[in-house]
Amino acid sequence: MATARSKRAGDKASTQVVRSSTSNGRHSDAVRELLVHATRVQLATLTSLSKFFVGWTQSADRYAQAVSDELLSRAHGETAPRELFGRLATVSSTHLREITGLPTDVVRHFNSELAKQAERRPGQQQARRQAGG
Repeated sequence: MATARSKRAGDKASTQVVRSSTSNGRHSDAVRELLVHATRVQLATLTSLSKFFVGWTQSADRYAQAVSDELLSRAHGETAPRELFGRLATVSSTHLREITGLPTDVVRHFNSELAKQAERRPGQQQARRQAGG
């Protein structure tokens, strides 16, 4: 009798393992999808931050170069004293326009990165299904 009981207990346990692995398969797929999505968001964020930093440094470089050119122009007597402030205001205005446009560009980049990854995703899933994985 002890062997019959242990056999039934073993059968019961193996049935639970099969059911559990099937539900774990669904759960692991969901967890995997969640992790993949989180990774996509992190990568899009990283590239967007990089784009913001590069845009900011390029804009700051252009601004510093333009201010330098205007000051050198005045120092060499090529610009009248009363024109200098107007030219510096124009350079500053251009710089501020560039800087205030950066967040919009970065958000657009972030959204396009997520869209690119979402476009790739259905094809990859179909390929996995066809391969049997």
